[in-house]
Amino acid sequence: MKKTFSSKKSAFSLIELSIVLIIIGLLIAGITGGATLIKSSELRSVMGEARGYAVSVNSFFTQYDRYPGDSDISVGTNNKCVGDRDNIIEYYIDKCSEGLDAWNDLKDIGAIDLSLTLNAAQVGDNTATYASVGAMTPVTNIPGSKTKGNGWAFDNTSVIDTLNQNFVVLTGVTITGKTALINNATVANLAASPALSAPDSLSIDSKIDDGKPNSGNIKGYNTNGVDCRVGTTGDDAGKYKVASGTTKNCVLAFRVDVSS
Repeated sequence: MKKTFSSKKSAFSLIELSIVLIIIGLLIAGITGGATLIKSSELRSVMGEARGYAVSVNSFFTQYDRYPGDSDISVGTNNKCVGDRDNIIEYYIDKCSEGLDAWNDLKDIGAIDLSLTLNAAQVGDNTATYASVGAMTPVTNIPGSKTKGNGWAFDNTSVIDTLNQNFVVLTGVTITGKTALINNATVANLAASPALSAPDSLSIDSKIDDGKPNSGNIKGYNTNGVDCRVGTTGDDAGKYKVASGTTKNCVLAFRVDVSS
């Protein structure tokens, strides 16, 4: 009697493979979509933080007819230096950092609730021995941001233009020994370090301002050899360097003047 043997091979059907591919696609889409939502939330938080500090500055000005840090009166126990009351919040001026002491003034009137370490050696106390601002670390020395590794400090544009506008500046850890965040004519003298990518900066600027780094109430600055703008003159100065992708190359400044 002739015996026959049969072997049955099992494999995924086309339907099963299709279902697996669909599931993988949904997982990838979910991960990508989640990352986009997180990024959008971070950018919205930057805008909210900047608006909140602008309100705080306006509250201080309404109460004292002076800008925080620039004030020549002691509004509380945390005051470290005496401002020159020229309506310009200078990151550093005459052995004093108005831009950092502004946080002390805002804290003293209850406009912000922060636990920051700002001693006389950092902020300055108008003494002859004080030379320049030391490195400022977000969360520890300056208010932190929800964007990773960044914080906020004040400066103005009195050196680079005649507008003398005051800004709260989003920066990474500041560079020690420098005397300005955004207002030096020589970029190498700036204390700020890049905080956001050019595409993210453009996204924020476009949503609540004019989308240009060199104008309006939001400005994107180059710093220490890192270019946020396509160029420095003509149309290029008014364009964010979006081709740089996710690289952090922008210091973003938000105007906080009472007239803004």
